[in-house]
Amino acid sequence: MIIRNITINNFQSYYDEQTIEFGKGLNLIIGNGGKGKSKLFNAFYWVLFGKIYVTSEGWCSTDTLYQSSHKALSNYEFINKKALFEAMPDKQVNCFVRLELTSDKGINYMIERNVVAIRQISTNWDSSSAWNLLPANIKVTYDSPLGTKIENGIIAENRISDLFPEGIRGYIWFQGESLDELINFRDKRTLKDAVKHISYYPFYEKLTAIISKAKEKIEKQETSKLKEANKQNAEAKSLLAKISVLQTQIGREKDNEKTIRDNIETIQLHLATDEEKVSGVASFADLSHKYDECEKEIIKINGRLTEIDNEQRRLLPSLWILRGVDKLIKKSQTIIDSHVQTEYTVPEKKYIDEPSRKKMEEILNKDHRCFVCGSPVDDDHPDAIQWILNRLKMQDEYYKELEDYRNNLEFSKQFNMFVGKIQDYPETLLRSLSKIDKQYQESEDEVETLFAKRNKEHELKITYDSKIEDVKRRHGVDPRKQAESVPTLQRNISASRTELAKQNRLLDSCTASIKDYTSQLKDAENKLKEMGNVSGTIIRVPETEWKNISTFLADICKDVQEKARKDLLQKIEERANLFYERFTEHDNGYKGRVEINEDYTITFDAGLNTSHEDRKKMSIINALLSLNQEAIGTYYPFISDAPTSSFDPSTTHKYLMGIKDIFGQSIIMTKDVEVGSDKYEDLYNQDKISHIYQLDSQIYQMRDKPEIWEVSTIVKTLK
Repeated sequence: MIIRNITINNFQSYYDEQTIEFGKGLNLIIGNGGKGKSKLFNAFYWVLFGKIYVTSEGWCSTDTLYQSSHKALSNYEFINKKALFEAMPDKQVNCFVRLELTSDKGINYMIERNVVAIRQISTNWDSSSAWNLLPANIKVTYDSPLGTKIENGIIAENRISDLFPEGIRGYIWFQGESLDELINFRDKRTLKDAVKHISYYPFYEKLTAIISKAKEKIEKQETSKLKEANKQNAEAKSLLAKISVLQTQIGREKDNEKTIRDNIETIQLHLATDEEKVSGVASFADLSHKYDECEKEIIKINGRLTEIDNEQRRLLPSLWILRGVDKLIKKSQTIIDSHVQTEYTVPEKKYIDEPSRKKMEEILNKDHRCFVCGSPVDDDHPDAIQWILNRLKMQDEYYKELEDYRNNLEFSKQFNMFVGKIQDYPETLLRSLSKIDKQYQESEDEVETLFAKRNKEHELKITYDSKIEDVKRRHGVDPRKQAESVPTLQRNISASRTELAKQNRLLDSCTASIKDYTSQLKDAENKLKEMGNVSGTIIRVPETEWKNISTFLADICKDVQEKARKDLLQKIEERANLFYERFTEHDNGYKGRVEINEDYTITFDAGLNTSHEDRKKMSIINALLSLNQEAIGTYYPFISDAPTSSFDPSTTHKYLMGIKDIFGQSIIMTKDVEVGSDKYEDLYNQDKISHIYQLDSQIYQMRDKPEIWEVSTIVKTLK
């Protein structure tokens, strides 16, 4: 099957009519977040199945939304807002998606789903009363020997179901976020369901079931015919009655056996899940405890930091504001000390007695000669005159200082009493400041220590977070959240084990009953056969031969089915590993391999990172699809939205290079390819990559509501 093109008109973010052509090989659609990739994926799904994906709701049918136009137009938004905004009263807005494809038989199909919205009022275009939303219409047009056929409604839906069986839809229309729902390493039912939906193996199951049912009916028919033919033979009649009862009992016990085995499988699954959870919690109880202690310590540290901050805010305006004034206090201390020293020092006597002032004036003005040595003191000896003048000046200064000292002595006594009181203040203040500085420094040191300790605890918490995430990935359990549920889990485990033991006892009893009834049936059939061989009184019927043939075929079918099942799982493993090797070809480090067991379990490899796990799951899905294509000759296009969201660019590139060789046609929507990069150029030049498109946006502002912006998708053809 090949999808030729899709045409979208006024659907979600696609304004007006836009057509995207597709070819064989890989069709790549590139777009960043919010550019319309998921809306395009919705368009594929909506045209075929009438559903769109809503984040808060899941897959929702739009066919029943017309009864509530406000909900349909506002909440689900499957009709383009710009088209609705531009419509005038009584005008229609036609929203449709049209898909053209060619089946494996070469038949061309055109599938179209459309919805019409009619504008009712001129104002409030987005109100609940503004629109009349008509029911959606589905139409399938295709070629037939009698010409072009057009089917509508339920008939069209049935035609689509024939083209795309419901069981396979989730695998060929694949979203990256639903990967765990398709293949889960911890739930073998996911692989079992996948095999059931997308492989040829169910044909063996159906054939075995048909032959088993036919065998049961033939056996009953044989017994009934033998009774009728030998109703005159009392001994034969008794044996046939016994055979009939035993066949009924065996059938009933086999039904019970199947029910019990199903119960046991369900109980074992729940038991294994609960035991793994408890094991994960128990094995990492110390980790959980350390994590909790780390969180408590961080809370404690933050509490102490808050206390210190409040204390610092309280002390800052009252005491800590004085920090830094010690220099001023030391300077004031110097001033006080200097004052005290000056005030209590009597002016020094400066040449009062020898010679006296009177004597020096006589030498200067009268004698002109030193009375001691007789040296001349006149104009011819100016140095001697200057010496006497300086001496007189010094005596004047002394008398003046002495007079000031005596005049200020009383005031100085009072002032010095005050100075005496404050003389020790600087020393006291300096000691207090020293205590304040010490208090401040101790507070800051504690803050620094707490910050360092908190950083260390945060680093530990990050380590514990990483280990807990690893536990979640490896064991499927959060040891912290599940710790509280351990008692409940243990009770569930105990109850499951009790119920499992009970079911096993019932199975043993049922198996023993079947064995006993089968033995009795065989004895009765042998006696009946001996009667016929010895006396020839038993009238034979053709159904006996049919019973023998059906028994032979049933045994062969069971053997063939079991062999086919094991062979299929082995083929899936081998094919998946081929894809996995291709996806991880250039990876370094440990990569492991895909290992699938005979009971459908997939070996969980705890040493792998998330990227490798996802690639393993994709490899298994791709293996199933490719084997299905080869086996039954039905080729489906592989359409996927964001399959590489957990990959890096290199891994994405390798995945796309692998996909192009696996499917006849694939349509991949991704944001993980950068247009213009080397990897993009490599993809562009690949022959098996037929088309490349880029999704971009155009923003429109609503005139009546400037705060509302409509973003519409524009499709650009790159290849």
